[in-house]
Amino acid sequence: MRYEIGENTQALEPVYNERGELCTIVHETNATYTVETSPLRIVEHSCIYYGCAYEGRLEAAKLILGLKQMVPICVSNSLRLYMIPTCSPESDKCFWLALRHIHYIEPYRQKKAKVILANGTSLIIDAHRDTLEARRAKTTLLYYTLETRCGIYKVIEQKFPLWRLF
Repeated sequence: MRYEIGENTQALEPVYNERGELCTIVHETNATYTVETSPLRIVEHSCIYYGCAYEGRLEAAKLILGLKQMVPICVSNSLRLYMIPTCSPESDKCFWLALRHIHYIEPYRQKKAKVILANGTSLIIDAHRDTLEARRAKTTLLYYTLETRCGIYKVIEQKFPLWRLF
């Protein structure tokens, strides 16, 4: 089953299936289900689905934010789909959180955090609350930067909806 990140995607949670393969529990606003591919592969596939390679999105975010690791990804600028890795994306413990669906982050036991999503569900993440808040802030900065840079196209599109065809 192929899965594309969409407006209802809240989080991608890594999990191993009974065959020892890394899969993903997809948390959406009204559903939760398992997809038989890793969270990173879903992010990579979704970037391509929306028209850009993951590597390009990653490189752009690194340059914009001045980061080298655990970089947030803009999966789709037009749909405002921004995903935050909770640790190294190559790690089998890496959750991906959708910026728009994070309601609140609170401390949970030692060096863990509880992420409350917009629909009221929560996830326990193996990262300190402050670390996740810092990543959330960086992702918000990426969002703001790209929105500012791409804003002129929105104005043109509103006045001349077919301008790209000419």
